[in-house]
Amino acid sequence: MLRNLFCLIFFLNYLTVCLAQVPLDHSKYRDSLNMVLKGTASDSVKARTSFLLAEYWSAKDTIKAKRYLEQGTQLSRNYPYLQGIRYYFEGSFEEERKKSEDIYLKADDALRKYTGRDVYLFRSKIWRKIGLWKQLDDDEKAFTDILVNKAIPFAQKSGDYSLVGDNYLAMGIVFKNKRQLEKSEKYCLKAIETLKDAHAEPGLLAKAYVTNAENYVFLEKYPKAKAMLDSARVLLAPFPESEHFLRYYMIEGMYFTVVRAPVKALKSLDKGIGLAKKLNMTYDEQSLVFQKFYVYYENGDYQRAKEVLHQLLNRKELMSLAVNRLQIYEGLAETNVRLKDMSSAYNWLKQYSVLSDSLNASKLKNDIHELEVKFRNAENEKKISELKAENDRTVLEARNNRLFNWLLGALSLVLLLASFFSLWYYRNNKKLSEQKELNYRQQLKEAEQQRQLEYSSALLEGEEKERRRLARDLHDGLGGLLANVKINLSGLESRAETNVIVEDLGGIINQVDGSLTELRRIAHNMMPMALIKFGLEIALEDLCDFFRNEVTYISFQAFAIQKDIPEQVQVSIYRIIQELLTNAVRHGRASQIVLQCSQNENRFFITMEDNGRGFDKSILKTKKGIGLNNMESRVSFLKGNLEIDSAINEGTTVNIELSIR
Repeated sequence: MLRNLFCLIFFLNYLTVCLAQVPLDHSKYRDSLNMVLKGTASDSVKARTSFLLAEYWSAKDTIKAKRYLEQGTQLSRNYPYLQGIRYYFEGSFEEERKKSEDIYLKADDALRKYTGRDVYLFRSKIWRKIGLWKQLDDDEKAFTDILVNKAIPFAQKSGDYSLVGDNYLAMGIVFKNKRQLEKSEKYCLKAIETLKDAHAEPGLLAKAYVTNAENYVFLEKYPKAKAMLDSARVLLAPFPESEHFLRYYMIEGMYFTVVRAPVKALKSLDKGIGLAKKLNMTYDEQSLVFQKFYVYYENGDYQRAKEVLHQLLNRKELMSLAVNRLQIYEGLAETNVRLKDMSSAYNWLKQYSVLSDSLNASKLKNDIHELEVKFRNAENEKKISELKAENDRTVLEARNNRLFNWLLGALSLVLLLASFFSLWYYRNNKKLSEQKELNYRQQLKEAEQQRQLEYSSALLEGEEKERRRLARDLHDGLGGLLANVKINLSGLESRAETNVIVEDLGGIINQVDGSLTELRRIAHNMMPMALIKFGLEIALEDLCDFFRNEVTYISFQAFAIQKDIPEQVQVSIYRIIQELLTNAVRHGRASQIVLQCSQNENRFFITMEDNGRGFDKSILKTKKGIGLNNMESRVSFLKGNLEIDSAINEGTTVNIELSIR
């Protein structure tokens, strides 16, 4: 009888952490976020980083978490999009369900106006949080509806299949809680497959294995349960103090209990209790202690089972939930029956009945209220129908009267309209002629603009083709000749008879080496092979590596750059960034450069900041170099905007926005 109650007490606690996806290596994750805050990243990047740190500390240090949330709020004040994201993180700190749900809805409303993978990712998480509140209100139907129609579709649009897999796992948990175990198994296996294909964070995949192991315990498929637990343990083993182990030890204890291995079951549960104490997770500790009751009970050690329950009676965290009190009262009644203490058994059964009746009465009251609301709605609809019928009769009578009056007025109106028609026709004809003339001029203007764009495109395309040809000729032609010269000289050096000749030949070989290096650099600048072979993001990484040296540090950050950008556009973007880095290193003599590139649908954004010498912006009005002119031409060709902010000895900031389609 009691066996079917395994792990119900862990249910609410497990759901509240189902969205936490902090990597298992907590310290490395935290340190990487702190490094971003200490660096020279833009306010928008630091704002997002602050929000992630707030989420990280929310379960460990609430004061510190709220401080990071406030810091992110300040940094994001000039970014409306980030304000929507802020509401998502803010909702996690609100303990009152209605207020928390209102904040999440506000976040979804703020992000609704935007599109893009990042937007869909956060909207999926927002609706998952709203669904969690529904689940905690025991409204599994509403939670399932949110998963199917909101959380999963948004996650799929975002392209984050780790999140898709996590939502499949949530569906599996819903069916598990309803004891529809075959459906739960189906969704858990689907979650595992999706998470593995997405190379998801190990803790998330381990959670899926453990959940399906619990399914197999209830389905009495014990070998499969053991296989799932073993898979989870392999993932968690490098992180022995991960909170994911709490759930693992709970289900492992269940498994050993049902296969009649009580010693192993108690050992697993004691490991979990020790870890929960170390992590200061009191509710989890008490849940694991409660699981020991089932071990003792199933093994016939009723006295120890009773002692466990009496130990938990005074633990406020566990006893604060009515469902937990019900299980403990029922467990004490059953245990005292086994111990032949019928008086105590009766008293605990009485407490169980009172609490159960109270909960059922509350549910009955809610059901009656819902029925009453439905009845009132039906009565109101009936009254509305009667009023509507009466109103229709009145409207029909009024319509007939209006029709008669309209016929009388129509005859006089026709004559009046005829007199105005001639005047209107003349004026309209005149306006139409003028409009045709304006349209013709506009078409001529647009044709001229299109011709200029085609001319510019042809020039840029011709220039790039010529660059490719020259790069190929230099690399394959002259480069090959120089390589042959070097080989011949090296052979001659090995056959030289005097030291003087050897030294001279060595000098010549070094010069040829230098010529080959310079030749390859020129060929790379004219047309980088990485751009053609691997795409824009890899080519930009290579470009930054090319400019990095012992005195110049370059930080390159790329966000959501897609690989389907037209090749001509990729080349133009590459040339723009190449010119920016050249100016910063050679002319600005910068020692630190931060380059950020991001894409949102058809817009491409470039931001570069350096700590170089800077310059007086007024010079740009009278004097521009060839490089800057070329860069402005490419920005104009891509229908973009270019902003340069600089001052002498204060570095330079460049913001560029481009249309890539």
